[in-house]
Amino acid sequence: MSATLTFDDEFNSLSLWNGASGTWSTTPAYESDQGNGASLPGNGEQEWYINANYAPTSSVKPWTVSNGVLTLTAQKADPSIVGDLGYAKYGTLGGYQYTSGLIETNHSFSQTYGYFEMKAQLPSGQGLWPAFWLMPANGAWPPELDVVEALGKDTSTIYTTVHTDQTGSHTQQALATSVGDYSSGYHTYAVDWEADKITFYYDNKQIYQVATPADMHSPMYMIANLALGGGWAGSVDGSTPFPAQMNIDYIKAWSANPYADGTTTTTTPADTSGLSGVTGNQVLGGADAGATLQGGAGSDTITGGANGANYLRGGAGDDQVQGGVAFDDINGNEGNDTLHGGAGDDWVVGGKDNDLLFGEQGNDIVYGNLGNDTAYGGSGDDIVRGGQGDDVLYGQDGADWLSGDRGTDTLTGGAGADTFHTSSGAGVSTVTDFNYWEGDRVQVDPGNSYVVSQQGADVVIDMTGGGEMVLQHTQMSALPEGWIFGS
Repeated sequence: MSATLTFDDEFNSLSLWNGASGTWSTTPAYESDQGNGASLPGNGEQEWYINANYAPTSSVKPWTVSNGVLTLTAQKADPSIVGDLGYAKYGTLGGYQYTSGLIETNHSFSQTYGYFEMKAQLPSGQGLWPAFWLMPANGAWPPELDVVEALGKDTSTIYTTVHTDQTGSHTQQALATSVGDYSSGYHTYAVDWEADKITFYYDNKQIYQVATPADMHSPMYMIANLALGGGWAGSVDGSTPFPAQMNIDYIKAWSANPYADGTTTTTTPADTSGLSGVTGNQVLGGADAGATLQGGAGSDTITGGANGANYLRGGAGDDQVQGGVAFDDINGNEGNDTLHGGAGDDWVVGGKDNDLLFGEQGNDIVYGNLGNDTAYGGSGDDIVRGGQGDDVLYGQDGADWLSGDRGTDTLTGGAGADTFHTSSGAGVSTVTDFNYWEGDRVQVDPGNSYVVSQQGADVVIDMTGGGEMVLQHTQMSALPEGWIFGS
């Protein structure tokens, strides 16, 4: 199985969720992202996670980026904000004496199966509890995948755990692995989650494998955090080094294990312009003011001009195409291509075969066309269409318009007021995050008729003449007037 990169944050900058857009939320999904922050009192933890969107504690920033490294910092709370830390509903307001940082992709990214990896330097110290883990996008618990947990009081051991409810009660399978001193440098922590098995890795070496539980077959999102205290980690004390820091070089996800063949490949575009690939694997680069570039029969790397409009075409191979900051017209043509629009308002079209498409910044049109494609709109108000195959579409930030078209498709709108389109004769589209309270709506073509029903936890729209749209985890009784409309 080929591996495609589906998520990549190397922390050259930091995109925090602001209530409407952003990659990383700073509060857990079980709490309001407009509240005063959160902790995990059920574990007896001592930290209070700062919410980037809560003004009274905005002077504290436990997530900072410098030289391509994200640092999560735990420290003693500033006395001026202690009164704002804690849960009013539990009577603990003012009861937390430490602040820390958490980041998670619950608003921006989740996927079913794949390879999830963090490269990080974890801290040492009594009561420190850093972790990288996955939680279900549907809000259920369990299941839970703990890629790595570490206790700062013992820097020679890491813990990997699979939590499940498949027996009707919470059970877990876990392993403690001796690794030397993890706090002395950067290491990679990863999990390969497949339909039949889950495999954990430390520095690309397999350390643990279990069968995939029956309740772990739906999308999950990623979390990294630095907790303090609790019964397992033990309370912080006078020996705990504050400020304590968890340094993260990158967090990435792929559709499958990218190291399965034992190799990785990095290609740097050459400084060439106005060239076309012929039969080999070519590296083509455009002039800064923009370029027209055409790949050939090989697997080409094509990079448009950084500051001008580009017309970029792949050829017959598996091509890598990157647009610039202005308008780009990109088509992968044949092959399993990876296409990036860049910062402008772009047209990104997969062409034939199974493609990975990224609109990125700007208001983009992203179209899979033929094949089984995965498409991401990016940060603007995007149009994301699947085409003929079985596609996976993500609107991401912004008010996006998504249509699976033909085939069996999975649609995730992301943040913003998104529109999910279907029509008579279309395929089956499953919407994973229909959030009517954010303004999400369903659009059907004019003149089309349909029947709406509640089927278990989902709302199902059956189109006369064929075609179906499933709104997962949605109650028809809660939907407001106008949630479905004809163009």
